[in-house]
Amino acid sequence: MQWCNIYLSASKYNINVKHSRYKLVLYSFSVIIFCLILLISFTFYYVIAQIIAVAAIIFLSLFLSKSNNNAIAHSFVLTYTGGLCFDKDQLSYQLLTTSRLGFIGCWLIMVPSELTLNQCGNTNNTSPKQLFIFRDSISDQDFSRLARVIKQLGEVT
Repeated sequence: MQWCNIYLSASKYNINVKHSRYKLVLYSFSVIIFCLILLISFTFYYVIAQIIAVAAIIFLSLFLSKSNNNAIAHSFVLTYTGGLCFDKDQLSYQLLTTSRLGFIGCWLIMVPSELTLNQCGNTNNTSPKQLFIFRDSISDQDFSRLARVIKQLGEVT
């Protein structure tokens, strides 16, 4: 427990989210695998399937090797206690302890802050809002900050 709340109120981070290249690669890879399975299951052109697979792997790896200079799509303010405030949304949210981290990104599960304050049984029984942020969508420093907050929320319980 900290002896001063100045640190908690001052530690707000503005996190900028860009469009992810991992998302595009994941969808492209899924479509290519599906097409290759169809090609192999209905024909016996294994060489063509291998050529397509190698070309797709080379193309996708070259696509990932370029830097992500996309424009900022969204931004939000993250507090040390897990509070979120999106730029386009008037509501503020609170991260739940069920938020998770992974090697490809982080899965944020949040509820509006009013619901966390009103712990009554008959308050708007809305399901938590879920958001997945790919790792390449935010900077390494912002991902570390987000990971620190999520891990800290898990340690509190």
